[in-house]
Formats: sequence, C-alpha cells, structure tokens
Amino acid sequence: MDSNTRPFRYSFVTSVLPLRVEERVRDELGADIADHGPLQVVTASAHAVRGYAAGVDLVARLSGAGVHVERTQPELVDRRLVADRAGCTRQAVALWVNGQRHQDDPFPSPFNLTLGQSWLWGEVQAWLVRRGIDIEDTAAIPTMRDHMRVDSHIAHNRLEYREMVARVRTL
Repeated sequence: MDSNTRPFRYSFVTSVLPLRVEERVRDELGADIADHGPLQVVTASAHAVRGYAAGVDLVARLSGAGVHVERTQPELVDRRLVADRAGCTRQAVALWVNGQRHQDDPFPSPFNLTLGQSWLWGEVQAWLVRRGIDIEDTAAIPTMRDHMRVDSHIAHNRLEYREMVARVRTL
C-alpha cells in the first residue's frame, strides 16, 4: 500500500441485498449494512490518495460482489454530533457556526437548512483538523465534491456496473 494513502469511508444507497451478497460484502469488504425500508446503506472503507479514487474503487468492488450501487450517502451531522465528536460544548459549536470564533477560517457552510442545520461530516472533520482539534474518527470522510464526482461516475457507468452485478449474481 502506498504510504501516501489513507482510508476513506463511504456510505452507499443500494437496493435490498440478497443474504448471500450481504455475507460476501461483510466478509470481503468489512462493510456495515443498515436497513432503511426498501433500501439499504452499505458503509465501507478503501485506501487511496484522494477521496474520489477511494469512492470509485469501492463502487467497483461492491459491484463485483453483486451490489447495485444507486448513489453515495453523505454523512450529515448536526450541532450536537459536532460537539460530541469534537469533544466540546454545543455552545462552542454555536460560536463557530455563527462566526464568532475562527473568522480567519470560517466554519463550513451548512449542507441542509431545514429543521435546523446539518453539515457534511467530511467538511467539518477537515475544518476541525485544520484548527488542531483532535477527533477519534481516523477514516477520512469524502467531501461534497468527492460525493458529486463519485455519483457522476456511478451515473455514467450504471449500465457497466449493472451488467457486472448480473454476472456475479448468476454465479
């Protein structure tokens, strides 16, 4: 493994997986699988220099294991989760969000404004690291740009991946 690589963690929305595919994905990729009604979210890590490369690698590996990958699922956090993961108070997070601290490097823009604000964890994580704030999460989280590029890759190569999945599932 290249010494410049680091683990990137991605979550992907998939259709419900057959049990044998679930077992293969857990065994071969060390993935976590969560049920969400008619969909599942598969979370796995891959080592790469860049987040986009890790995401494309994971899509290919998941497809090769028989998984129909629909799209990436960004990891979103609210103020409470930011405070928990950064080991600080919600009041400190409020000061960051409102621009009352660290004006030289503003807190990331919210991903979602409905029902309170939420942020992409990858962008918050990068901001915390730049500020010298220790976090326990060692896997790099993809940025919004990484998610958009991987989702574009999935859309442009959907037919190729679907054919790969069909071949694997007939074995």
